[in-house]
Amino acid sequence: METMKAVAQPWQCDAMNHMNVRHYSAIFDDASSHFVGQLGGGVEELSSAELGWADVRHVVEFRDEVKAGSLLTVSTRVLKIGRTSLTFCHDLKGLNQNLHATMEVVSVMFDLRARGATSLPGNIRAAAEELLALQSI
Repeated sequence: METMKAVAQPWQCDAMNHMNVRHYSAIFDDASSHFVGQLGGGVEELSSAELGWADVRHVVEFRDEVKAGSLLTVSTRVLKIGRTSLTFCHDLKGLNQNLHATMEVVSVMFDLRARGATSLPGNIRAAAEELLALQSI
């Protein structure tokens, strides 16, 4: 599922003229918001139930440098569905589909009142299961 489009801006680049690592995280974080939103777990859907997401693990692999002006796309896929969490992977690619970086994320459904993990809502679980099944085809 496509979850983000971006342009590497010159102000995001360091002295070596490639995108600084802090900006990869921002792109992946925005992609995460789009991803869970497309599953029915966006801020608008969860706020009335006082639920949210808490990322508990990020693993980033840098593959190919991103230079200023690069056109970027993030696609996201489900890796695992737990009782309270989703594990998913973002792929950051360039215009020619070259893989710049990946981020594996474990995000936990978070009860904002109890300040702890809670079960994934049924609609989010069903949407994630459907996407996982489609990925296998």
